[in-house]
Amino acid sequence: MLTRLRDRRQRGAREREFVREHSQPPTWRRMTPGGLVRPGERPGHLASTAHAQAAYPFVAQASLGSRGVIVGRNVYGGVFALDPWELYVAGLLQDPNMLVLGLKGFGKSALCKTWVFRQRVFGRRIEVIERKGEYGPVVEAMGGVSLRLEPGVRLNPLERIGTRESRESLLRAVTRALLDRDLAPAERVGLSAALAAVDARNADREVVIPDVVAELRDPSAELGLELNVSQEQARDELRQCMLALRDLSTGPLRGMFDGPTNAGSGVWERPAVAIDISQIARHAHGRDENTALAISLICATAFLDGQRHARDRRAREAGVEPDKTVRVNDEAWRALAVPGAAEYYSSALKLSRDSGVQYLIALHRLSDLSATGDAGSRTQQLAEGLASEAAIRVIYRQAEREAPLTADALQLSSTERALITELAQGEALWRIGERGFRVRHLIADAEWKLVQTDEGMGARRPLAVGGAAA
Repeated sequence: MLTRLRDRRQRGAREREFVREHSQPPTWRRMTPGGLVRPGERPGHLASTAHAQAAYPFVAQASLGSRGVIVGRNVYGGVFALDPWELYVAGLLQDPNMLVLGLKGFGKSALCKTWVFRQRVFGRRIEVIERKGEYGPVVEAMGGVSLRLEPGVRLNPLERIGTRESRESLLRAVTRALLDRDLAPAERVGLSAALAAVDARNADREVVIPDVVAELRDPSAELGLELNVSQEQARDELRQCMLALRDLSTGPLRGMFDGPTNAGSGVWERPAVAIDISQIARHAHGRDENTALAISLICATAFLDGQRHARDRRAREAGVEPDKTVRVNDEAWRALAVPGAAEYYSSALKLSRDSGVQYLIALHRLSDLSATGDAGSRTQQLAEGLASEAAIRVIYRQAEREAPLTADALQLSSTERALITELAQGEALWRIGERGFRVRHLIADAEWKLVQTDEGMGARRPLAVGGAAA
């Protein structure tokens, strides 16, 4: 008992001595009318990190824990790591999707590549749809394969491994993109009926888009009955849809989505796959290029979804949990300018909780989304809505003129709004649900050769490999 009392007195004495040493020295207050001059002393204040968190919530947010991928270091202390699926289960996220914004040269691409590379450690499947052809080294390092789409390399988005609803949705989205307008009710019903008709007649073989084109060109009696018109009237009602879909076999995308899949089935069992659509830009220009990119995005997404459905079904039949998937769409904003693409992609993001897919969307700035349609248009609203479907927002340096739009769209605080225009290379503001973290991305030496994207300029090193991001 005496020992405990002595220790308590000694501890109290040390605390009082600390206060005396660190307190502000006495100052003199100025004479006020009717007042007296008297010394004023402000004693020192002792506080724990719990107090600091309450006083400065942005600076000292509580950690997300140590589970998941290590991204780097919280600038205000501690390692920063997260697992979107773990956070969803814990109720800290509404969905696993991730939006990454950043000016060129500040670390956006490096983060995306190291994110998927490190996710493989946790057994996640990696899928990339890219238009620059940069992910090959990363995908190959994960034991995957990069498939470059070009005439003669085909993916069939109508494979029956997908659900009927997803195949019908694909047809409508592609047709709307090609027609550059909304579909009439008869056209929506007609496309679904045409797909059902060719499925019924070709149960023993793979159905492809030219089969649907043939059905629309010469409608069956069943299709006319579905529309409640004659076969001749059905042909007239669906003529524009037929001509639009026919363009997949004759336009810049010919030989890519108009026949049976000819990429080996083993490709889709690899742990990582990248679909490279960079060649499409070489076969189309201007508005046609955006349309081609949009259709490629829709078709590639539909194809990957079909393959995922098949894998999930096999896993459940075997009594095991299906793999979680990270799917990257790098700079997909150009495709969203095309009617149909934004709706299709927005629907995919909404289903991410059911599918177990984390969508990672990479953009330079949110104004890219605003540029995808006229102000106030449905296309613009859908494009900006993509940002709201991502509970994880990672913001690298933004130009001063972009700060108001970014802050408003992502509901940033005034402190965060000022911060995003001052972030250093490799630093980002991470918004995880309602919480914010300032994080310095760390890149290992072994990863650096996989993430560099500026070889043509003479690839520059990051400020400190292993200590800061590129």
